[in-house]
Amino acid sequence: MKKVGKAFAVFAMLAVIFGVLTNITLKRTGDGCVQLSDFYKLGQDTVDVLFVGSSHVYYSINTCHLYDQYGIASYLMASPGQPVWLSYYLLEEAFKTQHPKLVVFDIYTLYRTVNDAGYWECLLGMKPSLTKWNAIKAVKQDCPQVSTAGVFLAFPYYHTRYAQLERQDYENTGKASEIRYNGYKPDFTVISKKAVEKWGQIDRKGFQKAAPVSGQVEAYLRKLIQLCQSKGVPLLMVNAPFANQMLEKQQAYNYVGQIAKEYGVPLVDGNAYIEEMQIDFSKDLIEASHLNYSGALKYTDYLAREYLQGYGLPDRRGDARFQNWEAASEKLVHSQLYRERLQGIQTLEEYQKALEGLEGCLVAAVENPDGEAVVYEDGRLVFEGAGGTDYWKYFEFGPDSIAVCSSNGVGRILLNAKEYSKAGDQVCILAYDKVTGCLVDQAGFDQSGKRVKK
Repeated sequence: MKKVGKAFAVFAMLAVIFGVLTNITLKRTGDGCVQLSDFYKLGQDTVDVLFVGSSHVYYSINTCHLYDQYGIASYLMASPGQPVWLSYYLLEEAFKTQHPKLVVFDIYTLYRTVNDAGYWECLLGMKPSLTKWNAIKAVKQDCPQVSTAGVFLAFPYYHTRYAQLERQDYENTGKASEIRYNGYKPDFTVISKKAVEKWGQIDRKGFQKAAPVSGQVEAYLRKLIQLCQSKGVPLLMVNAPFANQMLEKQQAYNYVGQIAKEYGVPLVDGNAYIEEMQIDFSKDLIEASHLNYSGALKYTDYLAREYLQGYGLPDRRGDARFQNWEAASEKLVHSQLYRERLQGIQTLEEYQKALEGLEGCLVAAVENPDGEAVVYEDGRLVFEGAGGTDYWKYFEFGPDSIAVCSSNGVGRILLNAKEYSKAGDQVCILAYDKVTGCLVDQAGFDQSGKRVKK
């Protein structure tokens, strides 16, 4: 019995070590691992609206706006190129801890007969279970080269990351990878004029006809619908607006519409409501397939106003159990909107005015050649360094440190020992957000007050 006990203890210890290594080395990136990693941290039964689908979802649905404006607690179980069988198993996984009042499924990828080679990588972030095992088997019909054991255990794919690990990996803060906001990925890129012109004139001949999707797609689409019905969860099918409309896509969507009608599931084709949403493809797209930040606001508003509110969803604002959504909204403002506001400004005068509206920030500025410096925290002056003198002022915010110093009349600004003041700039400014622990922006201006390009 002692031998059995020792063997069990060794096995348990190895299992713990393996789990820790997997968590540390897991690449929490836009391939879907970060969405699953964040999902597992949610409190049980806190998601009222669960969105599933491809990048069409995580670019198009602003979960922060849904919460701020409508009090809707939503989450995007989305990943790049997500085929419907992956959507099905992700939904099955989600139902283990969440009982949403509505599931919204984006149908964009259902026209495909060949899927992106790396779409399966989001499964690396899924906890080992029968659901994951079945998902891998479904994926292997598309990607037979995928290692069943490797994906199931995840660590075999990521163990080589040990040489790339950073402090944030061990702290599991998510800073080591892209940040998501309950699944949402904001993007402020604007589509090129050339791309808009390319898709501006679409030949719609045959667009009203229907063409069957692949057998695997149809089978899993029906399974997904039936899964929601078996759980008593209403399903809404959508397709976010996009510019690169083609015959094969529209005919497949028409066929999907027939299946949806068969089950009594509503389907919202975003491209049919462009005018109502006031979507402008020249301003509201990243590229031909995806909405940018402004487009996502318009689409999210339309869905919430015209459809989501009709499901009797509760207003979660102010409820302590939903602090995660409030925190995500605050983080979006501080880490993304502040940065977007500052990075487009080209003159020192306008930049200084924009800095006045940044709450929860520390702003440091040095003027050379004499090294005069000022530091503002939450809009209050907290330090002045006289020109032509030597000084050193140190600020610490958790693991981050900011130093403003001058030696021999040359002023410098350092964040975590890295210098952000550039030689040759008359005025150097660094804006650091204390809420998110992120660098908002660093800018240099010449003698005329114009921003210096880096």
